[in-house]
Amino acid sequence: MGGGRCVKFSVLALTHTGHWKFNMAPHGKELSEDLKKRFVALHKDDLDYRKIAKTLKMSSSTVAKTIQRFNRTGSTQNRARHGRPKKLSAHAKHHIQRFFFGK
Repeated sequence: MGGGRCVKFSVLALTHTGHWKFNMAPHGKELSEDLKKRFVALHKDDLDYRKIAKTLKMSSSTVAKTIQRFNRTGSTQNRARHGRPKKLSAHAKHHIQRFFFGK
């Protein structure tokens, strides 16, 4: 067996690596970089999470999580998402297009 336990549900993975942690798929739309930077700027101007959320008409938990991620990582960028790997490289795709379309 490997280094830890893993219990899988449909979109929820419960892993044990010294503590329990939930890895869930994102819900809803991604926030724009501009909006996340506004959260951080307002927080730097000494506004609390609730006031920022009320001003920008967002939930306070969204504002809090975004600012906490910024404090932890120094960036407002989203983490890369995992997905199915591409079957063809860009180079192979280009050759196929040239073969069929003569471009």
